[in-house]
Amino acid sequence: MDRQKNTLLKSIKSILFFLFITISLIGCGSISDGEYAASVTLTGGSGKASIDSPCKVTVKNGKATADITWSSSNYDYMMVDGVRYDPVNEDGNSEFIIPIKLEKKMKIQADTVAMSTPHLIDYELFFSIKDAKSGDKAGNPEEFGEESGDANDEGADSADIANKALVNKAPDIEGLEYLSTDQNAYADCYAIHRYNDGYAVLSVYDGRNYLIVPEGKDIPKGVKTSGKKAGKGEGAFTVIQKPLDKIYLAASSAMCQFDSIGAIGKIALSGIERDNWYIESAKKSMDAGTLGYGGKYSAPDYEKIVSGDIQLAIESTMILHTPKVMEKLEKLGVPVLIDRSSYESEPLGRCEWIKVYGLLTDKENEAKKAFEEQVSLGKAAEGGEKTGKKVVFFSINSKHLVHTRRDDDYFAKMVEKAGGDYIAPGSSDAKGNSSYISVSMEAFYDYAKDADILIYNSTIEDSPESLDALKSEEAILADFKAVKDGNVWYTDKSLYQFTDRTGMIISDLSGIFTGNLEDTEFFHKLQ
Repeated sequence: MDRQKNTLLKSIKSILFFLFITISLIGCGSISDGEYAASVTLTGGSGKASIDSPCKVTVKNGKATADITWSSSNYDYMMVDGVRYDPVNEDGNSEFIIPIKLEKKMKIQADTVAMSTPHLIDYELFFSIKDAKSGDKAGNPEEFGEESGDANDEGADSADIANKALVNKAPDIEGLEYLSTDQNAYADCYAIHRYNDGYAVLSVYDGRNYLIVPEGKDIPKGVKTSGKKAGKGEGAFTVIQKPLDKIYLAASSAMCQFDSIGAIGKIALSGIERDNWYIESAKKSMDAGTLGYGGKYSAPDYEKIVSGDIQLAIESTMILHTPKVMEKLEKLGVPVLIDRSSYESEPLGRCEWIKVYGLLTDKENEAKKAFEEQVSLGKAAEGGEKTGKKVVFFSINSKHLVHTRRDDDYFAKMVEKAGGDYIAPGSSDAKGNSSYISVSMEAFYDYAKDADILIYNSTIEDSPESLDALKSEEAILADFKAVKDGNVWYTDKSLYQFTDRTGMIISDLSGIFTGNLEDTEFFHKLQ
């Protein structure tokens, strides 16, 4: 009996030691890259809120992120280690993708708008991996509403990065002769490959290939067009048949591109409503009834899409958070094109996506001309005076938190090209699923008080009506150099709907930094 007890105790000790080592390895991040199911424990707050458990955890390069869904739709942002994270969905309960620590308690904050005024509430999270065997995936990715291999946030995954290097490789298509590949000036997230008889392939760095079939031409034999992953992978294509004159545009940033080339008439349904447009031709088209509201990207009006014979849905990367919508559109016979312009590292690279829409609408000459005009404006500003002016971009919310953007953001790059020196908080090297950073007023004072120019982001929060109103809102701002000098500007609310005007925006910024302009199209001085 004693021998059996000793053997049993040794076995228990061995198991406990193994569990201790396993948990220690998981806790320090020594776990194979992949997707796992994890249980989630939430404590703190009133005790009424909860988070769906299990959730999906993705480990990449030893770092873990969790896709979590709250029991309420009232959470509008979360704070993790001082970095703000915004929801990745617009409908249903609030969903976030956040960095996490496995097998360790995490202190986080979540802002709820369920009460009469927003409240930032302290919580504690604990994530525990279930069945986390090295090299294996726990759970089925489809349980989390996504296909295996698709991106789960708006940042590029490792597959995207690998595909980016292959974007300029023209795919072989049986029955077609490859002719050439267009050389982009700035954009590196897409390539247009030309074939005989007017055929073209749009290759995007997420691995998707779109075969553009000219009017009156047939789909080449052997082209794979069916299945969930149509358009992604070697030999697979999403087929777009010309002519296109009935488009559902859910990627609102592309509307300006269609406007620049005189192709808004090709769009039949919009993903945002009339009063949310700053593009006059879009408003006029909706007023005239030639452009209808087709529901937002996550909840399209399928009945209108079918009855309107929609030929193509153009989506932003937000569609990747609602893959079932994309799947249903494709099942209805509507090809889906995902606009990846927001991934371009160069500001003018975003603008160069106008060539994609020129190709689709047979307005290539117009697209080339519009793009060259913006390049000319941008180069003129970039070749001008390097002022070295310290520039800060910000807005202030109702809880006196300051929102700014990281120093790797495209707006920061436009500031640099315009001759300014973009200043961001020291935590700007923290990478989240948003370009935004939220800091306290005290932290803002520490890094921004000596800036030469402040630019208030009125696309996020309404700007104060005057300098005096700004100072009354936050008395500490009266000590800022830019406020004392009267060098505070605010953005026009239309700023982010005009990616086609990147060169003009850079030119406007240059005029501000050199002191040559007192007012511009996209920036106005706070008096």
